[in-house]
Amino acid sequence: MILSKRLKRIAESIEGYDTIADIGTDHAYLPIYLVKMKKIKRAIASDINDGPVKIAKNRTKQYRVADYIEVRKGNGLDILLPGEADVIIIAGMGGILISDILEHGLEVVRSAEFFVLQPMRDSERVRKWLLKNSFEIFDEDLIKDDGKIYEIIWARFSKVAQLSDVGENNDLMLIGEHVIKRKHLLVLEVVDKKIKELEKILESLSDKSSVNSTERADECNKLLSYYREVRQWVL
Repeated sequence: MILSKRLKRIAESIEGYDTIADIGTDHAYLPIYLVKMKKIKRAIASDINDGPVKIAKNRTKQYRVADYIEVRKGNGLDILLPGEADVIIIAGMGGILISDILEHGLEVVRSAEFFVLQPMRDSERVRKWLLKNSFEIFDEDLIKDDGKIYEIIWARFSKVAQLSDVGENNDLMLIGEHVIKRKHLLVLEVVDKKIKELEKILESLSDKSSVNSTERADECNKLLSYYREVRQWVL
């Protein structure tokens, strides 16, 4: 089985664990791969919708791993008991939804050795939720897959919130502290794209004097300052 680059990167970080849970599994490619490669003993794959659940069950039979992967239908972490999974994966959802899932399954998340999050957007909401609720972000990565850059976050419960110390605008947390400090090659690509977008917006607002446009300009300038600050860090 060939995984996408983002799922392959997640799979590379998981080995030697008894049970993983893949929340919002869709076609169950990741748990099937992990079982087939003998990186884990068993998996729980879940989805909230009937269609993906049916597909996941068929896939596990197709790859002859149905005895090792249990497919469950349910909402978020409701399908798990505390301590049932060593590693929890929530990939391919928006950051707001991921934060909600974590919030409603707090006891389950705290019981896992670690969990992997791959928000499609609003990653700063995920980071802020983690730090607010005493989780440690111990690694992050950027992966370019089919022309799009994805963020991956690894975290675990530590009882101590690790506040970012990268620059004056650290409260924004739009880009992961780990990839900034590591001077990840893709950070510049992300930052330069955002800077161009914000400069274009500010240019369109320059001839407007309404309250809304002024507030929008202030917001854009704050973001622009953040991205320029990050750019200096990684150069």
